[in-house]
This record gives sequence, structure tokens and C-alpha cells, in this order.
Amino acid sequence: MPLHAANNTPVGSDVARVFAKAKDGAPLRFVAFGGSITQSGEGWIGPWLKEKFPSSHVTIINSGMSATGSELGVFRIDRDIISHQPDLVAIETCVNDGKLSDEAAIRYLESLIVRLRSLPHPPAIFLIEAAAKEGSKLSRHRQVAQHYGLLEVDLQAAVEAQLQRSGLEWTSLFKDNVHPADEGHLLYARTIEQALAPLLDAKLPASSSELPAPLSTQPLLLDGRMVPLFGLSNVPGWKRAAAPAFWIDAFFNGTLAATEPGTTLALPFRGTWVGLLYPMNRSYGSFDVRVDDGGPRRVTPNTRGGYSFEIVGHDLPPGEHVLRVTLPPADPSAPGLNGEVRLGYLLLVGESSLP
Repeated sequence: MPLHAANNTPVGSDVARVFAKAKDGAPLRFVAFGGSITQSGEGWIGPWLKEKFPSSHVTIINSGMSATGSELGVFRIDRDIISHQPDLVAIETCVNDGKLSDEAAIRYLESLIVRLRSLPHPPAIFLIEAAAKEGSKLSRHRQVAQHYGLLEVDLQAAVEAQLQRSGLEWTSLFKDNVHPADEGHLLYARTIEQALAPLLDAKLPASSSELPAPLSTQPLLLDGRMVPLFGLSNVPGWKRAAAPAFWIDAFFNGTLAATEPGTTLALPFRGTWVGLLYPMNRSYGSFDVRVDDGGPRRVTPNTRGGYSFEIVGHDLPPGEHVLRVTLPPADPSAPGLNGEVRLGYLLLVGESSLP
């Protein structure tokens, strides 16, 4: 195995230690965390882990959530990773991080790594760098992986090698530019298994909890969480509503809904970042959102189905703030302006930095 330059330990040694415990019969809880590629991939290596560790109770948690990368991951991490008490975590956000700047991609991914490494029982972590037809921006993820001595699985290279060997087209493995077909998922699973296999019998170096200085020049986001809004009661103009039907309901704990133009929701919060996660539907109306006395931002959750999120305040002064949501005045001449609005979660970071 290659060595981690900073401390001369083998890359993937954290995974090797988890495997050694599982071989002795300890439970192994594996979380596959990522976007729609992970969501449809069923975690890829669940059957392989159960085969390799017959004495262990192996639990597989698929925490893939369509259209999300490491930015939303900063908020999802508590609900979708930490709550499962994982021993092993795979992070697949490379494709969905493609739209981010290098600085942002490193900051968000590094925040995930450091938060997991800082837990009382830190899990082993490896990165899955999924492929894209035009190539994925994996250099930022690779930089973070090398900095923290993490195993990375380069699926872009695996796909390109397979296509070159077979002489087949991209469509032999993929349904579109990034989403694997069954054959592509099979290749992903075999590639991940091959990357992990050398760690099954690896010699175990002494473990170290020491973390290197962060790569990011900006403060890491280490206390992000998602606060469900479904439980709010006695808020004039707003009512509890079910999560939208179909597969997206799995990612919402109900919603808070309003329909009347001019209806406002004030959400006091402590922290330095704030945003909203909300379902989308072409029948919905728009809403305006602002932090404190800042200018309003128009959100249009009616351009497609599914869900999205909006970070309204970045790097705010530590302390108390107010997020306000307002449904715009009625305007029959503006299609899509008015209609039902549903909100899922308040996204928060920065409470722990308060004095």
C-alpha cells in the first residue's frame, strides 16, 4: 500500500483496522453517502462485505440523496451518517461537486472528513470518485484524500480502461452522462472491491487521532445540521403537510406549507450559515427569503420535480439572526409566482462558534 506522506502510515490503514475488527466478529456498519449515483447504487459493496466477514453483523446504510454533493453534505452529515454510528463510510460527491470552485469543493469535503474524524469513535473513510462522460473534477477530492491519508477509488479511470479494452461506447455502461446502467454499477462494485481487497489482510500500523492542519483557507463547517420544520405549530398561515409523494418523501420528515400571498414565516436562529431544504413541484408557487435586514432572494421551487436547497446566509457574524420567508403578493399576470409553498428543513452551521 502507498504511504501517507505526512505521517508515513499506509493509505487506507483506517479501513484495514475496521476490517480486522470485523474479521474478529465485531459489527460492521457501512454508510454509503453521496448523490443519485449512490442512491441507485445500493451501496455497491454490501454483498462483498457480508461475504468477507461472515462472523460480523454487517449493516448497510444507503445514504445517497439525489442531486446533492458535499455542500449539502455539510448539513446532512448528522442525520445521514453520524446517526448510524458508522464504522466505515464511503463518500461519493465528486460529480455533484463539479459546479463548485476548487476552494469551495475542498472546504466542504474537508469539513466532512474532519467532522467524522473528530467523533468519539471515528469511522474509517474512503472516497469514491464517480465517472462523468466529459471527465470528473477529481483533483480537488484527490488533494483532500492525500492530505488525510484516505483511500480513493478512481472510477473515471476504471471506466475509461474498460471502454478501451472492450471497444464499446459510453452507453454500454451509462444511462446518461453520469448515471450508470446496471453494467456500470457492476463495474463500480467490482472496482471498489478490488481497491478494498488489499486491506483485508494488511499489517496494522499504530493508530493516530492527530489531524493535520486544514487545507482550506476558510474556517471548516463542523457543526452543520438539518432542523425539521414540520413540527412548528401555531404559526399563522402555515400548516403541517405531508412530504411530497413518490421517492423524494424518504428525505423529508413532513413539510410546513402555506398558500396565502403575503404570508410570512420568521425563524430565529443562532449560527453563521443558514439555508432551506425544500421539495419542488411544477404546481408550487415562489417565495422570497432574507436574513436579518438583507435584501430578499426569490426562490422558485416550480421549475421541476424533486427537491433543492438554498444557502441564504454565508459566514454571518456569530450570534442571533432571523431568517424570514415571505410568499409574494398575488399577481395573476405572473405564472408560477403564487401557489402552495412547502418547506422541509432549516439548514444551520456555526452555533458552536458562538461565545
